[in-house]
Amino acid sequence: MNKPLIIFTLFGLFCSPLLSDEYHYKNILVGTKAIGLGGAFASIADDMSAVFYNPAGLAKSKLNNSASLSTFSWERSQLNDVFSNQGDFSRSSFSIVPSFLGTGKNSEKWHWSVVFAVSDLSTERNFSKVELPFVGPDGNIAGTQTEYGNIDLDNASYDLGFGTAINIAPNWSVGASLIAKYKQFETVQGSGIDAAVDTPLGILKSGFTATRRLSDENIILTPQFGLLYKGEGFSWGLKLAKDVAINRSFTGSHQIVVASPTPLPPTAKASSVGEVTGSEKQEYGTNLSTGISTKLSNLLVSFDLDYYSAVDVEEFTVAPTQPPINRDLASVTNYSLGFSYPLSDTNTIRFGVFTDNSNGIIDPEQPFQRSEVVDMVGYSVAVNTELFGFPLSIGGYYKHGTGQVRLSDIRVVERIVGLPLYPESNINDVSDMKRESFVLYLSANF
Repeated sequence: MNKPLIIFTLFGLFCSPLLSDEYHYKNILVGTKAIGLGGAFASIADDMSAVFYNPAGLAKSKLNNSASLSTFSWERSQLNDVFSNQGDFSRSSFSIVPSFLGTGKNSEKWHWSVVFAVSDLSTERNFSKVELPFVGPDGNIAGTQTEYGNIDLDNASYDLGFGTAINIAPNWSVGASLIAKYKQFETVQGSGIDAAVDTPLGILKSGFTATRRLSDENIILTPQFGLLYKGEGFSWGLKLAKDVAINRSFTGSHQIVVASPTPLPPTAKASSVGEVTGSEKQEYGTNLSTGISTKLSNLLVSFDLDYYSAVDVEEFTVAPTQPPINRDLASVTNYSLGFSYPLSDTNTIRFGVFTDNSNGIIDPEQPFQRSEVVDMVGYSVAVNTELFGFPLSIGGYYKHGTGQVRLSDIRVVERIVGLPLYPESNINDVSDMKRESFVLYLSANF
């Protein structure tokens, strides 16, 4: 069998579902004002989305209902030098996220709110292949080989939250919220090679294919506590939050088939089918967010800083031939800056700049690691107006960034089969990658 077959399994045949995007703070933005301001909302927090950004702001809200819906979401990622001819692999997905609905009631000093958000609902279907010359042991071209990879992915996240706040002084309020999150990740990924060699007896076929299905369901509770000061021209907000894993159900199954015109070594497996399950919970960092906002003439300027602490876990594997289903997380800080300027009594334009830094870690000491570390910068713009007397926001945001991905989980395939199917890497299976996403949305308060 020709070696190398392919440079690596596209997007990690045995990839962990704990993708770095899962832990980007600014990956999902909800709420009419929050999206337009790039998420710089901790010191404003005057609609139902305060349950997510700073529950203390609920006491300052005069709204009874709030809703938002993204009308279009597109994301594209590119991994460089994936195929053995240094070709790139691109993946893209379309989705409609997030949707948000909140309702509440306020009195003179306190306010309560119930919110529901679909913070992720994405689908991805990608297939790519390249055709290359098949080079024989003598160095001559003896046929052709097709390298291919595919990924089908469905990701969903549903959030249900309750928040309450109270005014403790003319300019001060405190609040708390509890958000229940249900996250579901399912994917079928595979790759392989189909080689056709010309011989005097005709075309001789060989190659291999490897496929795996992953299903990962998580239930998470997020308690949050907030403090807010709102003055005439200056506001300050503070939020403390922590994701706590309550339940997890992980299932993985694989199918591997190797076809060779020559007998395989006695220790090698020409085929393998297996299934593993696990329930080890992922630990999450503590989130501390603070923000300020001030008015400069008619221009409102807001700034947020969001810090997530590092997580050091005891790695848990469901089988010796599997990568861990939990992982360490690096500490990370994100920043957002927003501007709001009234064009008239009913029209306002908003602009935001924000970072979406990853807290993923590339660890060469982990033999089967699959990890993406992509730091992104985003820009948002929105126009607020009124429709039938209700505030309406139309806008969008764009994010882009570069980073690295490590796909050492391909070594799992070699461990199971007992053959060196992939070339050795002197860079620990690390490749450069880039990512961008674009969202158009419609939001309303009523």
